[in-house]
Amino acid sequence: MINYRNIGDHSYAWDVIMPYYRFALADTFFKECLIAGRENIPPPGTATFVIANHQNSVNDALLIVSMFKDYRQPVSLARGDFFVNNTIAKIFRFWRVMPTYRKRDGGKSDIMKNLETFQIASNILSKGGVIIMFPEAMHQQGRYLGTFKKGVPRVCFNAEEAANFQLNLKILPVNLHYSSIHHFREKVLIEIGKPFEISEYFETYKNNPNEAYLQFNEKARAILKSMVLHIEDMDNYAEYDFLREMIRAHRIENNYRKYDYYDEFKEEKKVIDEIDTLKENDHGKFTTLMAETKEYAELLKKMKFKDFLVNKKLSGFGLVAKSLMLILLFVVFLFGFINNAIPCGIANLLTKKIKDKVFIGTLRFLLGFLLFPFWYIGILVAASLVADSFIIGISYTVLAFISLFPFYRYRVNVHKLWHTWRYYFKRKTQDISRLKYLKDNILSFFPSGGNES
Repeated sequence: MINYRNIGDHSYAWDVIMPYYRFALADTFFKECLIAGRENIPPPGTATFVIANHQNSVNDALLIVSMFKDYRQPVSLARGDFFVNNTIAKIFRFWRVMPTYRKRDGGKSDIMKNLETFQIASNILSKGGVIIMFPEAMHQQGRYLGTFKKGVPRVCFNAEEAANFQLNLKILPVNLHYSSIHHFREKVLIEIGKPFEISEYFETYKNNPNEAYLQFNEKARAILKSMVLHIEDMDNYAEYDFLREMIRAHRIENNYRKYDYYDEFKEEKKVIDEIDTLKENDHGKFTTLMAETKEYAELLKKMKFKDFLVNKKLSGFGLVAKSLMLILLFVVFLFGFINNAIPCGIANLLTKKIKDKVFIGTLRFLLGFLLFPFWYIGILVAASLVADSFIIGISYTVLAFISLFPFYRYRVNVHKLWHTWRYYFKRKTQDISRLKYLKDNILSFFPSGGNES
C-alpha cells in the first residue's frame, strides 16, 4: 500500500534531480520551451492551485512543474486508472502524483478514496503548497477545451473550509500549447494567466456546494478558454486545424520580423477567430472555404506532400546544391547515428506499441530521461578506456550528446528533400495545378492571402 500522506513534504532527492530534469525536458526534448507570464506566479508560501488544459498526458504536468524556478515542489492529481500497476504507481509517487478516481475507473470504494486524496491536497495547500490538476479530468484528442468536472472546485473549497475560509487560495490558469505532442524537438508554449480567487462563491458554497462548484467551473473555464486555442466547430475540426497551421505558416513566411512560438500561437488563435467570424457573417463563403480546404488537404495526403511545397519557388540547381550539402554532412549524421541510434531505436520501438497516441510524447521523454544517462555513462567509460584518458572520454561523450541534434535534424532534412524532389518532378502535372489553384483560393479568404511567391 503506497502512502501519500507525506507526499507534500519537501524532497531533497527532487532538489538533486530537478536541474537534470529541467535540462532534459525544456532544453533537450523540446526545441523551444517558451514561458510567458511568469510574473503571474504567486510568491512562495502562497497556497496555489494550478489548472490547465490537458493535451499531452504526463508531459503536461511535468512542464508545469518545470515552470517553478524556486524551491517549490508541486503535487499533481491524476486519474486513478494510471495507478493500477503497482510499479507505475510507485514511479508516480516519486514524481509527487496522487490518484483521483472517476466512476468509470472503479467502484464505489475507489471513489471513496478521493476523500483521502482531497484531504491530503487540502493539507498541502494549507501549508502554502502547490497543487496541479486538470479540470477536464482527461486529456483531449485535439485543440479544444473539454467540459470541467467537479474535482478542482471540491479540493479548492474543501481547503478553504478547513482554513475557516481564510486561506486566500490563488487559482493559477495555465495554457499549454504544442507544435506536436508526439515528436522529439518540437515547440511548446507555457502561458501563465493572472491568478484569481474564489471568495465570491463562499456564501453559495455554505448553502449549496454543488451550485458553487458549477459557478466556479463556469468562471474557470471561461478564463482558460480565453487563453487556449479552442476549436468549437467539431463538424469542421479537421479543416480548422489544417488552416490554423497553413495560414500561420504563410503569414510568417511572408513577414520578415522575428517570431517566437508565442507569436506563432497568437497568429494561430487569430486564424481561428477569423474563420469563426466568417462562419457567423457569411455562411456561404465559410462553406466554400471548408469544402476547398478539405479537398486541398485530401489531395496533399493522397500525393504525400506537405503544404509548404505548394507554390514554393524551386530550381533544379538549388535542389542539387542542397543534395550535395547533405552528402557532405553525412559524416556528421554518421557520427550521431553511431552514438545515438540504439537508445533512439529502443524508444521508437516501444512507442509503436502504444494504442492511445496521446501517450507517445510522454513515453518518448520518459524513456529518454531514463535511458540516455546510462547510455552516455557507457560511452564515457568505453571512450576513456580506449583512449586511456578520462579527459578524452569526457570530450567524446559531450560530442556524442551534441551529435544527437544534427543526427535527428539530418533525417528530417533528408525526408523533406526527398519529397521536394518528388514535387519538383511532378510540378507540371494536373494534380499539382489543382493544388496551386486551391491554395490560392484558400489564401484569398484571409488578410494578406493569395499567391505571393
